[in-house]
Amino acid sequence: MLGAALASLSPARAAAGDCGDAAALLQQAYPEARKSADGASFTLAPHTSIASTLPESDAPFGLICKIWPTHDDLLLVAVPLIDSANSDHLHVGDIELLVVDRKSLRVRQRLLQPGLMTDDAIPIRMVEFDTGRYALAPEVTAFGLRIEMANHSQATPFTETDLRLYALAGDALRLVLDSLVVAGHGGDSDASCAGSFHSSQVSLAMSPARHHGYHDIIAVERTDTDNPSPDKDGECQSHPGKAVKRTYQLHYDGSRYAVPAALKVMGL
Repeated sequence: MLGAALASLSPARAAAGDCGDAAALLQQAYPEARKSADGASFTLAPHTSIASTLPESDAPFGLICKIWPTHDDLLLVAVPLIDSANSDHLHVGDIELLVVDRKSLRVRQRLLQPGLMTDDAIPIRMVEFDTGRYALAPEVTAFGLRIEMANHSQATPFTETDLRLYALAGDALRLVLDSLVVAGHGGDSDASCAGSFHSSQVSLAMSPARHHGYHDIIAVERTDTDNPSPDKDGECQSHPGKAVKRTYQLHYDGSRYAVPAALKVMGL
């Protein structure tokens, strides 16, 4: 569990409009949370903080809510749980995912994802739900959570977005696809013009083929490159290479989808 000092949250500044009455939602989900004297924030004791505000920076530590179109009576909620006392990393924390009844605000399912709000040299820039129609089986539709990490370097830029898929199985919420890179950008340059860059985008589609009852997922990756350099007049000119496409078929092994090495998150 997190070893954080207590920190506050402000429901009025929740990250997504779909949160509605964020204070009521959080009181249902975390009945042990304590409301501040001014009524503007809550704290969790003894050591875990719920960060539901978006700071003035681009840190994405806000309550994230999205109506699930496939089941429009349900609300998807991601709650960042931040260890504000840890100074060894930029941020240390977890995410708890909630599936909430929109009318009653009752939490139907919840799943703690340890470490998803922990970053280091490359900070987390964005967290969002992906509610594309991931129809894994006739009665099973998944939703996604995307996390983007990016640095601010001109000389060695780096951005990576990873996707996790979650499905309802009975009364449980399960992780069925872990850490698939769906977008990326990186390279090296002189911070002025000359350099070598690459970017990738991955699109997903459901295949008719099945393994262990779940449809395979077809992942098509497009990679583009560019080697800009100054021309004779000193103007920076782009020199794109030929785009490369690769197709992967992800099989469900009875527990999770296997992620090909080329599409795994950095460091995994």
